[in-house]
Amino acid sequence: MYVKKVLIFVLIGICISSCSQKSSQNLEWIPFVWESGSDWGKYIEKMAIYVPVTIEDLPYKFIMQFDLGTPTTCFYGQALIPFRNKYSSIDNKWNNQIYRFNNVDLKLGEVAFKDIDIGLFFDEGIELSLDSINAATEIEIGIVGADLFQNKVLLIDYKLNRLAITETVPIEYQNVSFETFETSNGLVRLPFQIKGNMEYLLFDTGGSFFSLATTKQNALTIGCTPIVDSLTVTSWGRHITFYGLETVTPIMFGSKIMESTIVYYDEMASFDDLYQSINVWGLTGNGFFFRRSCNN
Repeated sequence: MYVKKVLIFVLIGICISSCSQKSSQNLEWIPFVWESGSDWGKYIEKMAIYVPVTIEDLPYKFIMQFDLGTPTTCFYGQALIPFRNKYSSIDNKWNNQIYRFNNVDLKLGEVAFKDIDIGLFFDEGIELSLDSINAATEIEIGIVGADLFQNKVLLIDYKLNRLAITETVPIEYQNVSFETFETSNGLVRLPFQIKGNMEYLLFDTGGSFFSLATTKQNALTIGCTPIVDSLTVTSWGRHITFYGLETVTPIMFGSKIMESTIVYYDEMASFDDLYQSINVWGLTGNGFFFRRSCNN
């Protein structure tokens, strides 16, 4: 249940790290950047979170997506091909029997993780030639998942775009209230009040396309027609169109009422099996949290 320990203090980070006027001198902050861009013609200012990464002794600027909706840290197989071909320091750590890299040295920013195991998404990433890469090239190499923070305290500072990993809660944060939650198969289920009922949402930092998504049936119980928005996203090679309805009932996290929002669903029921398998009402990403101010 290590994810529960980690994520309890992620939520403290959301609430207090952004609002505190001081910062612990003992924290090593890892900077992150937001990726923005257009997916199928619609501009999204904060699409995903990326952190700078150093892998072994490879002299390149790598970045990895910060995705707590993924239980396991993984490299992208296609992106890694030229580096495995040239650098034995990474290729020799490939374990073909369990399809993982063993005992890899990884750094997020300046924070070192020694001798960790990293999985592989074989067909993901863009293959580059080493000749095409210069000193300024940022290479997207994989995903930082929840397993990297096992038995640690993780703070997310959405306001200042940074993460911190500690062994204990910094003293200036110890009196902050937080919401408890549950885990299922390594994934985090946050409690929300929806239409007066306690419901659980999958917490996925891997995307900010929308603050709230669910099944069509659930969406129709809290949203009013007609459709006010649509958004086509690419998810693991699939193109999925989501439709948005304005919510007509308050959505609450703890004692906080979330800002007026749109609830999304897709006609193909692409994630319904996932929702059912971990018993959640729907999912939420970064949007509900980076929009919170220090006054509410």
